[in-house]
Amino acid sequence: MSLKNWYYCFLTAVVIVALYHIFAVGRYTYPEFRIKAGQVAEFELLAPFDFPVLKSAEQLVNEQEKSLSRVKQPYSPNEEIVFGIYRNVDDIFLVLNRSENEAVAQAGLEKLGYQFALMSLSPMLSAYVREKAYNGIVSMLESLYHKGVYENVNSDSMLVYRDKVLMEVPTREFISVEEAQSRFKTAFRDNSFAAFVSELAAQLIKPNLEINDGKYKELREDRTSSLPLIEGVILQNEVIIRKNARVTENDIAKLQSLQEAYKNKNIRKTAGQQLLLTLGLLIFNLIIIYSVTYYFQIQGTVDIHRYSDIMPIHLGIVLIVLLAIINNLVLGYGNVLIPFAFGVLATMILVGFEFSVFYCIANMLIVSPFINWETYTPVFFILSTILTMIILKRNNAYHEYFSIWFYLCVSSVIVGITIAIYKTDPFMVMAKNIGLSLISATVSVVGIMLVVPFYERKWNRATKQTLLELLDFNHPLLKKLATDAVGTYHHSLIVGNLTERAAEAIGANPLLARVGSYYHDIGKVVNTNIFTENNESSTDIHNGLSAVKSAEMIKHHVFEGIELAHKYKIPQPVIDIIMQHHGTGTIRYFLDKAQKEGYEIDPELFRYPGPRPQSKEAVLVMLADMVESTTKSKNLSSREEIETIIDDTILRLLRDHQLEDSPITMQDLKKAKEAMLPILQSIYRKRLDYPEEKKHV
Repeated sequence: MSLKNWYYCFLTAVVIVALYHIFAVGRYTYPEFRIKAGQVAEFELLAPFDFPVLKSAEQLVNEQEKSLSRVKQPYSPNEEIVFGIYRNVDDIFLVLNRSENEAVAQAGLEKLGYQFALMSLSPMLSAYVREKAYNGIVSMLESLYHKGVYENVNSDSMLVYRDKVLMEVPTREFISVEEAQSRFKTAFRDNSFAAFVSELAAQLIKPNLEINDGKYKELREDRTSSLPLIEGVILQNEVIIRKNARVTENDIAKLQSLQEAYKNKNIRKTAGQQLLLTLGLLIFNLIIIYSVTYYFQIQGTVDIHRYSDIMPIHLGIVLIVLLAIINNLVLGYGNVLIPFAFGVLATMILVGFEFSVFYCIANMLIVSPFINWETYTPVFFILSTILTMIILKRNNAYHEYFSIWFYLCVSSVIVGITIAIYKTDPFMVMAKNIGLSLISATVSVVGIMLVVPFYERKWNRATKQTLLELLDFNHPLLKKLATDAVGTYHHSLIVGNLTERAAEAIGANPLLARVGSYYHDIGKVVNTNIFTENNESSTDIHNGLSAVKSAEMIKHHVFEGIELAHKYKIPQPVIDIIMQHHGTGTIRYFLDKAQKEGYEIDPELFRYPGPRPQSKEAVLVMLADMVESTTKSKNLSSREEIETIIDDTILRLLRDHQLEDSPITMQDLKKAKEAMLPILQSIYRKRLDYPEEKKHV
């Protein structure tokens, strides 16, 4: 790696260390202890001074919940409710006074929101009855609400706040809504208007004792503030941690309390200690970033010509650090909320599976200081992200964003439940972590949708959409091939059919195989006449040239194809097929010609530049290219002859070591052959000779 790239790695490491010092408050100025519960202590620690042992946040929450559960809700009489009831009685009797008959009275009361039967209203048309009923109802209401009416109280006593006095009163001192309605009905059961009162009771009587929310809140706050924040005091020189003893949760609580005491007393690390921390963190980050950069370069999936090609990898690391800082300092939620999968899955799509696994681990190592070196989050993120990557690789769903989100969510749920079972976490803790992880997955996929298309264009990646656009026959290169090199054009179409069918059979990328076939000979548009498929008189041209010169012109179509592909921004995987479709094979016709002429020649002059095929798709294009050319030049009459040509071609490629750099297997080649045979048969099958039609005299 160049010195300049070393400089950029160093600069990225410095940025991360600076972020740590700026935002990881207290982790560099005050003494700290890197130890966890369950570990065996390698040192003994004595208390440097007296300090209180603080309760943990979880302990405080539990105590608060337990204490608040004992706070009863205070009730206060609501005079407005009673006043409203009296006003409603007046409104009802005002309607009755003005009504001429039962129907008019019923309609008027319905407007007020009351429902009465006509038979119940009949006695109320009498002025004497109305007056008697009104006085009795008002008197009964005064009696009921003087005691107080409540609802939904099941305890034997109630907390009542009245006249600024809070007291516990037996529930029997008051009347429930049900009892009040029953008393109301009973008081008038012997009167002619009993039916009216019975219907009125159910609609009129309401509880006037209501929960006093303001006083309830005050009681809760008083109870919370009265809880002690400490659970003891550690005296100076008291042993906090014993050497070779197992560290307990109680020991961790004491250490955290000691760190808070350091902060309160403003006891900071020395300049030398801070310098060592900075230097150690810088070297730690530099090693990781350099390793990531070096591995990214040797992957060879992206042409790296300048730092801007590497910068996204570094920015991804810095971004995940910033997201961790935002989550911890701004949002304050659990670390599982960090959208960790965003950068890792983006690199998988853009660079490859192997690099993204390495990148995943590297990112987690760099983020660890920002999440206090906890163990749960790294384990969760690494397992869930790598599981998602494996599923995406097996299903070849790199650009199906909904599938990415679904698989990431499923992986997060599986890993979250598994770890929770192992740790015996409470259900609510597990549910919270899973919920945060689902939000993290959603944010990650949204980020992938925004970033990946941009860098696919910038890095010239072969996306599904890009490949489909290249299949459009209006593409400038295909139009030029169709008009200037007709024979090559038809040859490429046939090769495309063969490779697509074979790619489907062996699990390769059929779309990439077809596009690679269409463009593999695109360089022939530069000098079309020297190729037999475009010019039947091409032999005349080559007869006037030496065999070496002819071979040089023939193999030059590879270089010209690569140059045209770069000019028209063809994706790199397609360029690789253009470059590799002849491998390092021999231009045998002109080599044989040179040997027949008796000249002493270098066989390397008659070899294509290579490299040999590196992918299954490139192998299929090479195989289909040779098979199609051979079968076209033969007069075939049976399936067996076509099968023999394919077998001979495969054997020739194997003997020439052209398949050694590709991942294709003999089983793949067998499947590819079976897939190609029906297409070749349909193309080169002889037509039946139909008898001539007899002439009728």
